[in-house]
Amino acid sequence: MLSLIGIVAFQVFWCVNAYKVNKKNFDANIDLAMQKAMDDCKKEYFDSIHVVLVRRLSDPALKIKIDTLHEADTVHKQLTISFFMPDTSKVHWGFNPFNTTNLVYNYYARMAGPHPTVPQVLVEMSFYVPQLMGLFTGFFGEKDIVAYPKQFEKFKAYNNTHIFVPEDVMLKLDSGMDNSIYGFPPNFRQADSSKLLSYLNRELHKMDIYSPLSLKFSTKQDTTHIINAHHSETNEYSYKYHGFKVFGIIGPEFFAKAVFSQPQYAIVRSMTLVLLLSVLLIVSAIAGFNYLIKTILKQKKLAELKDDFINNMTHELKTPIATLTVAIEGLQKFNALNDPEKTQRYLQTSRTELSRLNELVTKVLNISAFEHDKIDLVKENINVDELIKDVIASEALKTEKKVDISYQNSGLTNIVADKLHFRNVLVNLVDNAIKYSGDHPQIAITCSQNNKEAVFSVKDNGQGIPKSHQKQVFDKFHRVSTGNIHNVKGTGLGLSYVKYIVEAHGGTVAVKSEINAGSDFIVTLPL
Repeated sequence: MLSLIGIVAFQVFWCVNAYKVNKKNFDANIDLAMQKAMDDCKKEYFDSIHVVLVRRLSDPALKIKIDTLHEADTVHKQLTISFFMPDTSKVHWGFNPFNTTNLVYNYYARMAGPHPTVPQVLVEMSFYVPQLMGLFTGFFGEKDIVAYPKQFEKFKAYNNTHIFVPEDVMLKLDSGMDNSIYGFPPNFRQADSSKLLSYLNRELHKMDIYSPLSLKFSTKQDTTHIINAHHSETNEYSYKYHGFKVFGIIGPEFFAKAVFSQPQYAIVRSMTLVLLLSVLLIVSAIAGFNYLIKTILKQKKLAELKDDFINNMTHELKTPIATLTVAIEGLQKFNALNDPEKTQRYLQTSRTELSRLNELVTKVLNISAFEHDKIDLVKENINVDELIKDVIASEALKTEKKVDISYQNSGLTNIVADKLHFRNVLVNLVDNAIKYSGDHPQIAITCSQNNKEAVFSVKDNGQGIPKSHQKQVFDKFHRVSTGNIHNVKGTGLGLSYVKYIVEAHGGTVAVKSEINAGSDFIVTLPL
């Protein structure tokens, strides 16, 4: 039991530590997934800017002019890129110069892909050259501000009186600027949250992590970081990539983190194989110990039964030996040889005791032979009436009690069985009925045919068998306990022999009994 407790305790300890290790891996994985989701959002943000800039630079009204300053320099040829866009309000924007070299331009042209347009090359270059991106912001921003003069004046007035209000709130004051480069899409915060959540779930699913989570956004960095057995959260990361049109003014800086309120379910699910193996080991250990304990108890009980058997056999063997000794002594010392009647009585007594001794020895030898499957059945056609009447006559002569044995046969004439062994079966049953039925046994033997089976019943009016012993009476050496005194002597082998012979014939034996109401042993044999 101590070993079993130790095994279970070790498995529990091992599972707890395995959970802790998996919890650390879980926390590291969700943080890595959050970083990858942020990178995906950043990429999408710059992709959206790329689309917007290419569209704005591809406006047919916009004129892009590339001039060379040094015609003689064919290697490091200087390029001046100017932008000009007329407007119906007679206001012109143009000749915003940006100088670069031919080699730089060709380098970004190759990065933009095969056969790129001028807007595509310039947009690709702007992501690596802040001066060019600033030029685009100023150029298009100035145009948008002039295009929305009323909205911009309102924005400037609000900005002067609310200097601590986040810029994205001010920019959303008037929907008229939604289409400008300074405008945010409607519900951009919900869009950002949905976008980040989508990318985060995708990365988590790649890691085979399925756990409910929520995203927390804040404009002030939260230094608390809660990690325990029932709660996990990622580190807080700066989220700067709002909307799809903003690249000059990015608005306030947000901080985002993912919170997992019930990570233990996902962790336990990832440990399914480990836990199953651990449970299997514990169950196997318990089953093994249970089998071991049952075996020990069975061996202990068998040892006790064998001790009882030896004690009973010692008594049973000594009784005929003592009787034979007395008979022989009587013949030798008391002049019994000159008295024919006394001589015959002593000799008959000796013969009876020798027969009893032979019967005991035969039972023990038979049981030993049955254990090694050495019995050979010699089946023959047996007349039922003759067999049972012979058994009744034999048992009536053996006992000194006044026995009433009734016999009734309901149409069963013949059976096919080993006559010697099956007769011994009936003898054992009738003998037990006589021994355990008090001073005046009343025994009823009945025979009948049920479908293709022969049914034999031996019923007595004895003391009965407790229900707790009825399944064990057919075990070797088993005897119903009556304390330290056994008024009826026996070996505990008779009913074991009955069961063995009946089952060897392909039949069954059962008992029905009640305390102080007698027992009924029922034997069925296939016809």
